[in-house]
Amino acid sequence: MCRFLSVVAFVVLLFALPAWAQDLLDAPVSFSATRSVTINGKVYTGPMFHVPGHERHEQNLFGVQEVFLLDGRQKAGALILPALKTIVDFVFPPLLTSLLDAPLDGAGLGEEKIDEVSATKYRVEKTATDGTRGEGFLWVSRRGVLVKLSGTMTAPGGHRTTIEMVLHDLKEAPQAPDLFTPPTGLSRLPMEAIAPLLGFKALN
Repeated sequence: MCRFLSVVAFVVLLFALPAWAQDLLDAPVSFSATRSVTINGKVYTGPMFHVPGHERHEQNLFGVQEVFLLDGRQKAGALILPALKTIVDFVFPPLLTSLLDAPLDGAGLGEEKIDEVSATKYRVEKTATDGTRGEGFLWVSRRGVLVKLSGTMTAPGGHRTTIEMVLHDLKEAPQAPDLFTPPTGLSRLPMEAIAPLLGFKALN
């Protein structure tokens, strides 16, 4: 799996998801928002859509549209490249799997306004079975939506990735079911096959 997928999966599956619910993808409300993620200083912005148990994240990387569909109950997701009519299935990385049921600390560290949304700040830290470590802060709204994060992911070899995320223009509303279902007619490929097309090398 390429480093890009590992990092983006970490952002999307851990920090860009509600955190106090029983499962990270089970915020009890449906909503849409604009999500901005900063990875080691580089900013990635795109729309996101949520219903309990599922999320859709979109972004443009090097001129290629990417769609991430996430299934919290299956602890798996899919990366869709519409222009290439391609889909890549993936399971959640070990760090994210270990964090799915990790509770947050009690009352948190206080309340702040994030893009006009009241949110409680929490600290989280976890080391996965493969040695990957995640730590940082989460800001969770009263409705169970994680609206901001600031954290790091440290790989077993010591490579450290700094991550920040914030949601803007959060709107609670029903979402169309087909947003969370892959379209028909896509070719399924392994990540190693498409990584060069995205400008990344596959990593073990």
